[in-house]
Amino acid sequence: MTDAGIRVTVREPSLHIDVALDLDLLVLSMPVVPAEGVDELASRLRIATDLDGFLLEAHVKLRPVDFASDGMFVAGMAHYPKLLDETIVQAQAAAARALTIVSRDVLEVGGIVAQVDPEKCVGCLTCVRICPYDVPQIHVDLSGVGGVVGAAFVEPAQCHGCGICVAECPAKAVQLVHYRDTQVEAQIRALAATESVEV
Repeated sequence: MTDAGIRVTVREPSLHIDVALDLDLLVLSMPVVPAEGVDELASRLRIATDLDGFLLEAHVKLRPVDFASDGMFVAGMAHYPKLLDETIVQAQAAAARALTIVSRDVLEVGGIVAQVDPEKCVGCLTCVRICPYDVPQIHVDLSGVGGVVGAAFVEPAQCHGCGICVAECPAKAVQLVHYRDTQVEAQIRALAATESVEV
């Protein structure tokens, strides 16, 4: 601090010299960090976070206010540090997206979902670990192969029908509705029979 005001000395890396700046006003910017407990909240809601710890949207261009988990939306400083104007616009967008769900009398889910046969499930947790949407869970009230306590369960309303758990299940306990092994095999047999008749 000088009589003329504030003097700040900084190192100029290109010229390799110290530069003294006489200023009338010096404003120190405070760093913005995620709120305390955001990691625990993200873990409970199964929401991804970026490298700085802020909540991460599903897609920066296609779904900027949606989370990867359906029915949850992001706005404001939970997303990343932003000015008030941008926060208001994002909050309006998140409210509009939420209204598309709330305004419906009935919500329809896709018919192609994974379904677990508990009698074949060995409780190996493969489907739980492999699912990109964290949908399969082990329910202790279900019995698996040989009376094992706990079998996998897929909530149809949350399942995206990607089929990864079906492909990875070593016990073949998970099947995709409308694409069960028997259905696909029947289609292949019918196709092979048709091709042989045409020849």
